[in-house]
Amino acid sequence: MRATIRLASPADQQAQLDEWLARPSNGLRAVVAESGFVPLSAPDDVPLARLAPGCVCCVGQVPLRVTLTRAVRAHRPHEVLLLLATADHLPRVRALLEDGSLGVRFEVE
Repeated sequence: MRATIRLASPADQQAQLDEWLARPSNGLRAVVAESGFVPLSAPDDVPLARLAPGCVCCVGQVPLRVTLTRAVRAHRPHEVLLLLATADHLPRVRALLEDGSLGVRFEVE
């Protein structure tokens, strides 16, 4: 499964989401976005999950793991877009996605 991580301030997340959705896709997609205060819209066939603000690999690692696991199990997407507000600890987030501990190993772009 492929995961795309994009860094975008909450104000720019909708633009990043729209750009990602405009790309050709080989199957189902899902979106997980950090910082649930800015409204995002996605087509009905693209599940959208929100994470509370905060570092997703420190204070938010459990919610990130739970949210990604639920999205993968419920929707079986071929691609997941992870929108993060900052690059803090990006290597740790990448390692979490690639190590297979979520029950699936992501190829991170």
